[in-house]
Amino acid sequence: MRIIGGQFRGRPLRQPKFKPTRPTTDIAKEGLFNILSNRFNFDKVSFLDLFSGTGAISYEFASRGCQDITSVERHRP
Repeated sequence: MRIIGGQFRGRPLRQPKFKPTRPTTDIAKEGLFNILSNRFNFDKVSFLDLFSGTGAISYEFASRGCQDITSVERHRP
């Protein structure tokens, strides 16, 4: 797992040890952010990541300049 774009591109993300994860693939993240980047200016949006799991999508938004991010994950070790 890694950040695929923006300021922190290429930085690895650690998977949590407390649960098995199924992280979003790089191809899926790239497709999502290609669509969103054509419609939104990330530094002017608020982002809510429900069921955030590893938080990889939130980190992608932060890497692209989003200032207001809320991540929610219910699972606890």
